[in-house]
Amino acid sequence: MAGLIAALLLIAQATAAFEVASIKESPGMSSGGTMRLMPGGGITVQHLPARSLLTIAYQIQQFQLIGAPDWTRTTYYDVVAKPAVAVARDAIFPMMQALFAERFKLSVHREKRQVNGYALVRGRGELGPGLKPSAVDCDRAFATTPRCRQGGITASAMKGVGVPLWSVLQVVIAEVGAPVSDETGLSGTYDVDLSWSTDVAPSDDARSIFTALQEQLGLKLERRSVSTDVVVVEHIEHPTPD
Repeated sequence: MAGLIAALLLIAQATAAFEVASIKESPGMSSGGTMRLMPGGGITVQHLPARSLLTIAYQIQQFQLIGAPDWTRTTYYDVVAKPAVAVARDAIFPMMQALFAERFKLSVHREKRQVNGYALVRGRGELGPGLKPSAVDCDRAFATTPRCRQGGITASAMKGVGVPLWSVLQVVIAEVGAPVSDETGLSGTYDVDLSWSTDVAPSDDARSIFTALQEQLGLKLERRSVSTDVVVVEHIEHPTPD
């Protein structure tokens, strides 16, 4: 019986939809947008471009969205949407996809493409001082190990305890705006302390992400052609009015 109930819940979430939704063009300067996931499965978006809405809905990086017209970068929206019943977090993104298919007349398909990117590889010599094998796996021990609550990620720094290299990879991908394949051969979990500069001309004590990876982690980025999943926009229109 428990298995049947669980299966029915999964089906209900897979077919869930927002009961009420408002999408309005947001005037003003093109900066400072936010999105919040609300308790129960609602969303509140303030001043985000259509392109960002699509990358959130499909849980992809900007470089993985192909074929979106220019206006999706320059036209901003406010969105408020609420489901009829509470849903899990994972159900929200398919619901956003369905909402945008209805209101933006959006149609897409997924495929793999070879694109310009990078490979993250080991540098020569030992790992850097900011990348140390960890004695804890915080994916499993987060609830019971106080050390796992240390650190965090900002716009120019990452500190983590007991994290897999996958976590570092996601930060690097977001910073370089291109796909990055992990070719380090490193497994297990690590304590990470990485900081870099987002300025065009890094200062002596804050390096670009490329230099920071080499000096602090003992890793480096090499240009490669990388196979990555992409979402190709076949059709999109300005949304229908509320």
